[in-house]
Amino acid sequence: MRSPWLGPLLYILRRAAMIFLVLLGVCTVTFIVTRLLGNPVYLLVGQQANKEILDNMIHQMGLDRPLYEQYLRYLWAVARGDLGMSRYTFRPVLEDIRLRLPATFELVTAAMWLIVFGGVPLGVLAAARPRGIIARFAQFLSQLGVSMPSFWVGLLLIYFFFFRLHWFPAPLGRLADQIAAPPRVTGLLLVDSLLARDHVAFRSALGHLVLPAVTLALGSVPATLQITRTTLLQVLASDYIRTARAYGMPARAIYFRYALKNVVVPLITVLAMTFGYLMSGTVLVETVFAWPGLGLYAVDAMNHFDYEPIVGVVLLSALFYALAYLVADLVSFAVDPRIRAQ
Repeated sequence: MRSPWLGPLLYILRRAAMIFLVLLGVCTVTFIVTRLLGNPVYLLVGQQANKEILDNMIHQMGLDRPLYEQYLRYLWAVARGDLGMSRYTFRPVLEDIRLRLPATFELVTAAMWLIVFGGVPLGVLAAARPRGIIARFAQFLSQLGVSMPSFWVGLLLIYFFFFRLHWFPAPLGRLADQIAAPPRVTGLLLVDSLLARDHVAFRSALGHLVLPAVTLALGSVPATLQITRTTLLQVLASDYIRTARAYGMPARAIYFRYALKNVVVPLITVLAMTFGYLMSGTVLVETVFAWPGLGLYAVDAMNHFDYEPIVGVVLLSALFYALAYLVADLVSFAVDPRIRAQ
């Protein structure tokens, strides 16, 4: 008799193997790119160094070894979490990522809440009344979000809501300068300020978070809205929904018991893609709002020709993408019996 756990276990193992291959491919590409950029020793010691210093540094970094040995050493270092040293902060890249990751994660989480509780209900209402005013507003919002770049949206929000109306604080980080940060527990200022019962820090952190979160969400709401609307319209036009209506089933039961269930799987996939995209695509928003996250860290690294942090951020972005897809696959596996039957 086949064990009921065998199917889910094999499914997880297949997805884990795919994640491993993806990360291996990303590591290989980053290794090739770093070698194509040239010898990093010249960036470390400068062009005025003599040959003795260059040869000594090349030997210390192992660049005089065969290329395949360098590649294996690179993979082993990445597997151990050794992403190198930043020449700008003079700290290990992994330590810099640990300090900055909570800021990006808090920003992306806030944007995801806006996307889920804004884009999904709006897409459902637009599908329920395709010719209504809500559907027209949803179409307008989708076109607006697609046509306007995020940095321009952020600048407009700063101009109107900070400079003209003074509703939100200056876009300079996560807290006001005169407010002390709460004790670091999770790195998420909203959570840490609540744990410390510091309501002043909580209000300041929330005020600084709103505009960048809205800016980040507006660029991704159109995809979620359109997928929800299009999929629900297709489901509502299907035969079994028409049959349910012919039998006089209440509209509420048709929508919530049958129609919305068929929207869940594609919606989960889109939300997973959105989360992965936001985790790796906050560069412009963090730069505009001086948000001290991974995006601003990567920009500072590029400005100082510090490529090892860039490689670290790329690898971390790939990991987030892979994990987001894994979670989406597992949720889809649990929700959709058709996937479990494969």
